[in-house]
Amino acid sequence: MHLTGHEVCTTQEQGWADVLNGELLALLEANEFDLMLTADANIKSQQNLSNRNISIIVLRARNNRLATHLEMLDDIQKAISKAGKGDLVEIFHKNF
Repeated sequence: MHLTGHEVCTTQEQGWADVLNGELLALLEANEFDLMLTADANIKSQQNLSNRNISIIVLRARNNRLATHLEMLDDIQKAISKAGKGDLVEIFHKNF
């Protein structure tokens, strides 16, 4: 709804809410997802992201509320349009 032009789903909708990051990345790639949005700032140090076929955008904000992330929507859209396979991009909220 907010990311127009993109097909979006949550880990909960996919039944993957309890899946850990390494396995989640593999599931996303196996199911031909192009991009993952996450608030997990530690993913870049917890996972080996080389040779990944998925782009990752990390949302850095003071909280994980939708209203806060919606304030970042323009930057998210720009990052999505520029992200390539295997890229990790961090987007910082203006009040972070």
